[in-house]
Amino acid sequence: MQAYPNDVNFVYKQFPLPPTMHPNAMPAAKATAAAGKQGKFWEMHDIVFKNNRELGFDKLKEYAGQIGLDVARWEKDFNASETQQQIEKDMADGRAADVQGTPTFFVNGKRVANRSVEGFKQMIDEVLKAKG
Repeated sequence: MQAYPNDVNFVYKQFPLPPTMHPNAMPAAKATAAAGKQGKFWEMHDIVFKNNRELGFDKLKEYAGQIGLDVARWEKDFNASETQQQIEKDMADGRAADVQGTPTFFVNGKRVANRSVEGFKQMIDEVLKAKG
């Protein structure tokens, strides 16, 4: 993003692991989506990943307070069917793109194999060159 500030858009989609593999993945996804409704998606994302072993609802609610959210509003958004539907749509998009796990990256619809900075730059440069 720093190397291509005017040429690249970053799109993040949720793809939580199934409950059998990670029982707190969906609640964590809902927590970040709910935080996003107050403009603090990335703050919640970061605290969730930093504390990835403590993702029960009470801890997620605590994190919401720590990052300065209106916790009552966050809790309402966390439990809203729209939040669940948003995540399910992201997951459907991922399955349609044959995403098998996280993280998975795409540049202009093509899966990134070399996930180094240079690998990303090479793919981005190819797209930009093709577009003229």
